Amino acid sequence: MRSLALLSVLALSLALVAPAGVGAVATPADAPVADGLPSDLGVSPTAGSGTTGEVTPVTPGQVDGPTNGSNRTRVLVVPDSAVQRTDIHGATLNLGPAAQFNDNISAVEVETAAVVEYVRAAEDDSERSRRIIEASSTVETEIITLRDRQQDAIEAFNAGELSPEAFVVELATIAAKADALERRMVRLTNLADEIDGFSLSRPAEIRYELRTFGGPVRERAMDAIRGTDGPTRFFVTTGPEGYELTTVDDGSYYREAYRGAEYSGNTDATMSPDEAVDVVEASYPDIFRLGDPSATTSGTTNIVTVTAPDRSLTAFVDSGREAVFKEYQRFALDQYDSDAVASNTINGINVTVNRTYPGGPLRISVTDAESGEPIDLAITLSQGQAERIAVGRTGEDGTLWTVSPRGSYTVLAVGDETTAAYVETNSTAPPTLDA
Repeated sequence: MRSLALLSVLALSLALVAPAGVGAVATPADAPVADGLPSDLGVSPTAGSGTTGEVTPVTPGQVDGPTNGSNRTRVLVVPDSAVQRTDIHGATLNLGPAAQFNDNISAVEVETAAVVEYVRAAEDDSERSRRIIEASSTVETEIITLRDRQQDAIEAFNAGELSPEAFVVELATIAAKADALERRMVRLTNLADEIDGFSLSRPAEIRYELRTFGGPVRERAMDAIRGTDGPTRFFVTTGPEGYELTTVDDGSYYREAYRGAEYSGNTDATMSPDEAVDVVEASYPDIFRLGDPSATTSGTTNIVTVTAPDRSLTAFVDSGREAVFKEYQRFALDQYDSDAVASNTINGINVTVNRTYPGGPLRISVTDAESGEPIDLAITLSQGQAERIAVGRTGEDGTLWTVSPRGSYTVLAVGDETTAAYVETNSTAPPTLDA
């Protein structure tokens, strides 16, 4: 009954949509801030004061110090020229996606139980070995199906045929199915180990390839779908063969990104652990100064993990391309520092935005302009003529973390009907792997 009470809405209901070519051009560094509030806000620039509102405009994109903070780990991105669609949406729970999601995973688990029973029912070790090989080959075929399914989802999202909700649910479903298939491979490997003189040829390679469908952001989407976690806002960017997913949750920033062009699928190519580490160190030199790497290599997919205080990186390296084709990142928000700042003061309220790259962790602060005391106000984001979306409140400390839109946007802080202040600004360039 408790789960039924939780089945409310997996509605990626708070939409901020900026398809490529629409609102995706950054505000020029010398663009002026308007003298008053945007005309569609429904509040007066003089409201709350009874006199002309005190406006202290600050140039959008004004930067104090270097553009990239010294603690910025590089990120794998869909190149700007390839971006086809960008959205920010919030996810909570919904009966429809949750039921569909659970049905998909349950079907795999039931099939796994049937496969194990089928193997165990063999009359001798020879037949049991044949059945294990057959079941393992089926999993390899499923990997191809999952990869095609993921690519189909990317293309459908790019074409506007999938909503952000449906796209995130589909990626989460693919990840959960891959997890279930990896558990099947573990069962098959254990069954193979019970047979003297027999072993599967590529169990590790298959498991590593299945892990490429997962990620920390998808995990949070799965939690939202299952109702084990509260609403989470996701940033989504897609290109012809890749995607970026990011979110902030419980004091941390989570990111996963995939570049299909960097995945060769060459099963004959191999790398040593040291070679895989060298590729990742060249791509992410900053985090390598903070922690020690570990590497697991098997066939075309190699996994390098770097763990440091309050942050971690998992990079998937393709042996054929000798390049990173997928990444997971996590770091504590209090460890992130962006010194690219835009701020504005209206009616004694100061709104400050520590700007970041598209999908990066965005810090919004609201304070009393005279005293510097934090102010708890509701925050919305908007781009161009798109509808504003509510992203939360700044709370007692006057600070709200969210994920950054792509291109130019407006941050609006709203209290009662007579209290509002805003700042217009834009995202920064991402610290890409080839920076």
